[in-house]
Amino acid sequence: MTAKFGLLVLAGLAASAHDLVLTAERTGAAIVVRAAYAGTEPCPFASTEIFSPAGPKAEHQNGRTDRTGRFAFLPDQPGNWRVVVDDELGHRVELTIPVNEAASLAVSGAQPVWQKAITGAALILGLMGGWYGWKMRARSNSR
Repeated sequence: MTAKFGLLVLAGLAASAHDLVLTAERTGAAIVVRAAYAGTEPCPFASTEIFSPAGPKAEHQNGRTDRTGRFAFLPDQPGNWRVVVDDELGHRVELTIPVNEAASLAVSGAQPVWQKAITGAALILGLMGGWYGWKMRARSNSR
């Protein structure tokens, strides 16, 4: 009876040492979720689904963790975001992440003034070179 109990305890310890654990941290505008077994060994290429507060039934984003067990996403609204990670080997875990403010990224397609000036000068010189080349070719063909 004691041997059976000892085996059950060892089996339970082995199973808990291989639990899938999720941690999340805010890095700038993104939230980075890390999946690891027992908190230390990365869970690479695990199926990941992100659910927004607006549509808790439909996926906002999905994909796979990278080789270090990380997955990043940009929340577009405040609320409780739900992350589900499944390693497809029998380990599946959910994590709810409260987000106070939506991610905002300042993306600008505007060029600095110096870059516009160089682009303009290059365009003018290129057009002039093409025009002079065409003129010289026309002059040499007429002789």
